[in-house]
Amino acid sequence: MPAIKALPENVWSRIAAGEVVERPASAVKELVENSLDAGAKRITARLNDGGRLRITIEDDGSGIAFEELPLALMYHATSKLAEISDLESILTLGYRGEALASLVAVADVEIRSRQEGDESGGIIRTHDGRITEHVRANCAQGTRVQVSNLFSGLPARRKFLKSASGELRRAAVFLREYAVCRPDVSFTLEHDGKVIFSTDGSGDKRRVLSRIWPEGAEIQTVKIQAGHLELECWFQSRAGISGRGDVMAFVNGRAVNDSVIKSAVATAARELAGNWALFFTLEPSLVDVNIHPAKSEVRFRYPDEIYASLHNAVKSLGSPMPMPEAPKEPARIHPSKPSGSGRISRPGWNFRDNPATSTGHIPPRQIEIFPAIEPEEREAVNFMGQNSGGYLVYDTAEGITLVDPHAAHERVNYERIKSNAETSRNVQKLLVPVILHPTLALEAHEFEPALKDSGFEFADTPSGVELRAVPSIGSIEFEPEALLRASLRALKNNHDGDTRNILWRTWATMACKASVKLTTRITRDEALSLWHELKECEQPYVCPHGRPTMIELKNEDLLKRFGRE
Repeated sequence: MPAIKALPENVWSRIAAGEVVERPASAVKELVENSLDAGAKRITARLNDGGRLRITIEDDGSGIAFEELPLALMYHATSKLAEISDLESILTLGYRGEALASLVAVADVEIRSRQEGDESGGIIRTHDGRITEHVRANCAQGTRVQVSNLFSGLPARRKFLKSASGELRRAAVFLREYAVCRPDVSFTLEHDGKVIFSTDGSGDKRRVLSRIWPEGAEIQTVKIQAGHLELECWFQSRAGISGRGDVMAFVNGRAVNDSVIKSAVATAARELAGNWALFFTLEPSLVDVNIHPAKSEVRFRYPDEIYASLHNAVKSLGSPMPMPEAPKEPARIHPSKPSGSGRISRPGWNFRDNPATSTGHIPPRQIEIFPAIEPEEREAVNFMGQNSGGYLVYDTAEGITLVDPHAAHERVNYERIKSNAETSRNVQKLLVPVILHPTLALEAHEFEPALKDSGFEFADTPSGVELRAVPSIGSIEFEPEALLRASLRALKNNHDGDTRNILWRTWATMACKASVKLTTRITRDEALSLWHELKECEQPYVCPHGRPTMIELKNEDLLKRFGRE
């Protein structure tokens, strides 16, 4: 076994840096948190090539004294705590003294800083982990940190970075979170000389959220006290919009990515689907933020209070309500010319194919009739009605068939989209283009080639990035933004490279959610159209999830049951 020996500084420093700085967004996070701890009211982040080439963070905070600049670059040098007892009540965002030292280990760093009241400031520069210059200079009050050539000496780490647009998006997500958490601070993000987004530092959370979340839906807020913590909850309903909502969580002003909070939000979203901004406030001694170098994970002393606060917030926001399952547009069945001899009536059977005579708990129909298409010769079938459970009953030459309308419509929509995706790449122009929110525009830019290939079209305008066309996926209609968001989620999770296949499967899954419900009242024409389209499917007997679409009672089975063999 080799002898034990101390690692050289240039090795252990890079190992330690890898836990703190994973990608450009990590560097942005550490530097912006330093700026906030310094009391900055104006923070500007400038990225070149997604931060892979250069990251510059400039603030108007308290600055660093000239004599302390070299010390600021050393591991475990910090102004934010002095003794072990300070770890029990951390109120600052930084405290480890690792951020600047880690950046020096994996990039070239330049810091310009001047404290308030000083006549001049200073500049310090590093290369290959060592200080190359430290001189006095005229600087604006505050601090400007420039990080260049990130991971240039670590090709193994650099090759795992995403595209420029992908790295930019990650940095933008972090900055917008702190823009929400600290609305009193003006944030600006620039990329390759172009302003991506900015806030005015007015202190208005609602105003910041309205710039980040989709327009149109009301933003609600409620404050909850649960045991040792207080929750300030901001919520925007996404009723009718498929996919997960946006979730931002903060603990004592720190943006966190915590499993307990994630689980609590997932539980709450079963009753209220939407966008969430959660601000938890509690005594610092009741939360441990010192469990990971990136400082994004925390540990609560009373985790049950997280669940209790979210539960109470959902109740206060006007729930419980069911998780929405369908988009805003009503589901549609395209009826064709009915065949057969018409409705067969059986006294005493509680069928409901006529809204004027229906009774029971099936709500009014939510599907629309489209102009009929003349069918070719089709199987003769009589629609007998819809029973009290919502199932459709048909009389055929072979016997009686019960159909689950939701499962059947899922199968029809699924195969319709599959067929359309395999045979054509039609584009549906939007009558009114949709202006994308900055973060969504960044995500779209990252996957723009794949999106354009599938039928999405974008345009840069003075008002922002516009979505001007979406894939035409047959007769099923979705909100353009919802279709884009679902497609982006699929592309981000796509690991096999089969872009076209993963996208049509995503759209087909959306179509399943848009299918008619079991409780939807079905008219005779719609029921007959659904029957014929289902019978024309490649796999008509099961829905895409494997549930049966129909149960058949053959005439011979009926004869046996009635003893008429």
